[in-house]
Amino acid sequence: MNAPQHPQNPQQPQNWPQQPGYGQQPTAGGYGPPPGYQPQPGPPGGFPPPGGYGPPPPPRKKRTGLVIGIVIGVVVLVVGGVVGSMYLNYIDEPGGGPGTDPIAGCELSADLKSQAHVSSFRLIQAPTDAKKGMKQTHCAWEQTKGKDGRNPRRLSFLVYDFTTFSDKQDRNLDQAHDNYTSFTSYATGEQAKTLDVGDEAMILIPSSPTDLTEVNLLVRKGTVVWNIRYQGRDKGFFTDTEFPIADAEAVALKAAEELTSE
Repeated sequence: MNAPQHPQNPQQPQNWPQQPGYGQQPTAGGYGPPPGYQPQPGPPGGFPPPGGYGPPPPPRKKRTGLVIGIVIGVVVLVVGGVVGSMYLNYIDEPGGGPGTDPIAGCELSADLKSQAHVSSFRLIQAPTDAKKGMKQTHCAWEQTKGKDGRNPRRLSFLVYDFTTFSDKQDRNLDQAHDNYTSFTSYATGEQAKTLDVGDEAMILIPSSPTDLTEVNLLVRKGTVVWNIRYQGRDKGFFTDTEFPIADAEAVALKAAEELTSE
């Protein structure tokens, strides 16, 4: 019996199983796309975007203008607060209430108080009730708010009374003179000049800050010595300044004349 002959071009059976995962035969030179593959459209120019990334996000808006506006607003608020505080201080009138009634030896005339811009009396130290010894009194005339203006002023004086220091009048006079001399000895380095008031008198202009005017007047009459001080300044919007020395001297001299005339 002769063996069956194989055909030279055998045909694959129609039900030959396909390779799993492939929907069609490979094309010449490589593999085709898998079943169901849909090509994604690329950007113009034919170059696809990098794998895993979508289109680039839109550029972020700059907030420079907003930041600058906030900074300017804060600066305006701070500057406005400072200027407002300066203005309130500038228009504010110093002083307190009308004070108390002055005691004997501390009285001043209405004209002098008006010239000095003070009307409120305050007794800082009352004299002792002792029958002998030196009696010391400290009087102060300050400003009444709403009455004496907005420029600070103060007129005060210490009174050293040696009238009853001892039973000997000559000794009392010597004590008063020594007391006066002890004060004038501190005038070294200060502007000083003698005055024709009382038995002896001297006005001193101490070194003061540029925003303050101050004069001290020492005067003795008999057994009593007065140490008179007048000081103040003129308020400005940005800074305070001194007021004329001549005005301060005039007030102190008038106070000395009134006090020694009693």
